[in-house]
Amino acid sequence: MTETQSGTVGPIIFGDKTARQQLLQNNEVVTFRKQSRTTGDTWWRESRLGPKQGDVVVEEIGEIDPHDHSTLEEFRSLSGFNTVSAWQAAIKELNGSLPASGYLYRVQRRDESL
Repeated sequence: MTETQSGTVGPIIFGDKTARQQLLQNNEVVTFRKQSRTTGDTWWRESRLGPKQGDVVVEEIGEIDPHDHSTLEEFRSLSGFNTVSAWQAAIKELNGSLPASGYLYRVQRRDESL
């Protein structure tokens, strides 16, 4: 588990509507991040400065090549996207391009209202 030096885990942002819907409707989502991030108990929000939307736990799956269709296909059903190409398009939109590498994370809701 990666944590910041203070032992806190920063919030995770879901700027993509498809990923947000997956999290809200299925209580978990697999998401791509260009850079490694902290893991553990935290909260999520829709934008960098937006309000807290709910509590989650973030678990790193591992570093991947987002150009590799087979790797993304393995987790596609939990991403919320209907196809790997749609997931890659969202990665491109959020990052400005399809990075050479990045990380997959499993994010599960832990809201008390579940």
